[in-house]
Amino acid sequence: MNRIWHFIKKNFLTKKFLTFGIIGVINTLIHMLVYGVFYNSLAMIAFVSNAIAFVTASTFSYFANAYLTFKPKNKSTMQFSVVFIVFLVRLIISSISAQLFDYMVINWFSIDYEIYPLATYIAPFFASALLIPIAYFALDIVFKKTDIKKNN
Repeated sequence: MNRIWHFIKKNFLTKKFLTFGIIGVINTLIHMLVYGVFYNSLAMIAFVSNAIAFVTASTFSYFANAYLTFKPKNKSTMQFSVVFIVFLVRLIISSISAQLFDYMVINWFSIDYEIYPLATYIAPFFASALLIPIAYFALDIVFKKTDIKKNN
């Protein structure tokens, strides 16, 4: 048990991880806002609205995490591209996980979304929360590996 606590303390109870988390919350709010504007106000289809929101929020997340969390000395197009691939993989895994959690909520726990409309947020919340530490470690590795000095 002491090893687990030491691992949590060393990796997650840090300024770096908390900064990553705060940026993640802001990123989510940006995503929701942009999606709402394009879907509700501009009447675009959900797929297009979500794609625009994803790109906008992910771009914000890259720059915020590059300057405030991981702080690589060198930023590059290649680094941005690899980080974006991590974001896309996370989106895919999160979407699949949300579908699985959604199935569990409906079929295992017999929660009816028509009766409890707020329950529709359970599956995406758990799917996203589950990936936070994985995304943190993945991005930490990506920023370290792509922090390559530019040849002038």
